[in-house]
Amino acid sequence: MRNVNDILAHRFACKKYKSDPISKSDMISILEAGRLSPTSFGLEAWTFHVAESSALLSSCFYQESMKTSPVTVVITVKRGCFFDPDGAFIRERAERFPGSVEEFIDDYRGYYEFLRDGGRLDGWSRSQAYLACASMMTRAAEMGIQSCAIEGYDNDKVLSVLGLDPELEEVGIVVTFGYPDEPEREKIRISQEEAFIFHYGKDNI
Repeated sequence: MRNVNDILAHRFACKKYKSDPISKSDMISILEAGRLSPTSFGLEAWTFHVAESSALLSSCFYQESMKTSPVTVVITVKRGCFFDPDGAFIRERAERFPGSVEEFIDDYRGYYEFLRDGGRLDGWSRSQAYLACASMMTRAAEMGIQSCAIEGYDNDKVLSVLGLDPELEEVGIVVTFGYPDEPEREKIRISQEEAFIFHYGKDNI
């Protein structure tokens, strides 16, 4: 059985895909990896939109991976206005967890105020999409499906294609998926010695 690091070693940003479609069951398995990903306070303030890549081509500036991929997932996230600790969204999410709603909200309130006062709410919400994106790309690679994360897009145009209100949601990230029609690229990464710094003694490793 391949371990996760081996799968990641062979995942690459695919720019050219075969026209072969991804089955709905395989697509659901990839989406499930996103749904099961970590999310701050368990809020899951995201939605996974599956679309034909051609529908999003112009709103993603005609990028190479968009031209041939059969399917694209747009992860949208809720805007900062949803995260008021006394609002309906937070209460609805809080009701799912053990303990009282009041305990959840009291625990969450200080972090919300930290984000709000620093103007970080929207950025924090978008960052959750990256967690899901990484899980989905890894699951896809395990299945022999490659992907490419797209950060170059017109937010309002993408939302318009999806029929969404930019006052309520924004794009977290866009990801193309498909079977590769190009050779696997060499994995180029800095060394472990350069990347890893341990801030405790060797006896603790």
